[in-house]
Amino acid sequence: MTKQFAWLAGFLLLALQPLTALAASPAQAPTLQFTLKAPGEPTLHITEASNGVVFREFKGQIVLLNFFGKHCRWCMKEIPHLVDLQKKYKGKLQIVAIHAQQPITGGERALLQKRFHFNYPIYEYMDNPDFVQYISHRAAWDGGLPFSIIFDQKGSAVKIIGGYAPEEHIAKIIDYLLSR
Repeated sequence: MTKQFAWLAGFLLLALQPLTALAASPAQAPTLQFTLKAPGEPTLHITEASNGVVFREFKGQIVLLNFFGKHCRWCMKEIPHLVDLQKKYKGKLQIVAIHAQQPITGGERALLQKRFHFNYPIYEYMDNPDFVQYISHRAAWDGGLPFSIIFDQKGSAVKIIGGYAPEEHIAKIIDYLLSR
């Protein structure tokens, strides 16, 4: 099986089974590493894993990676839920957001912060394109927003959510992961 076909097969499997982990990398491929950076946010170090990614700074925690946009109505509806979940599961869950539309200006960011009181870091797609493209390929993300991936405490992708997810839906997944 060629590398390209193996990746394609993994993506198709992922699209058909949203509860499965991210498609595994070919065995001979080197482990990839990424750094997420944004002004005023902590630098995050991310390492590719066979079934997902590991966020070094949040090792042992559940990580919800959320892609959103400032002009996305459903994203704006979802943000308060993410803020609440970050509070509820403090120390057990870490939300990491990536803004994936036209960059947020300083003024827009201040207005969003005032409106939502973010308690999790937000990174810009334009400042971190390699990681966003990597996730896009591994998770077969077509750019629709909102889009989230939940990684368990070991970094395995356990749920991909394309579109808006009610708070109760996400909480059930987190509760299940915490009970294992």
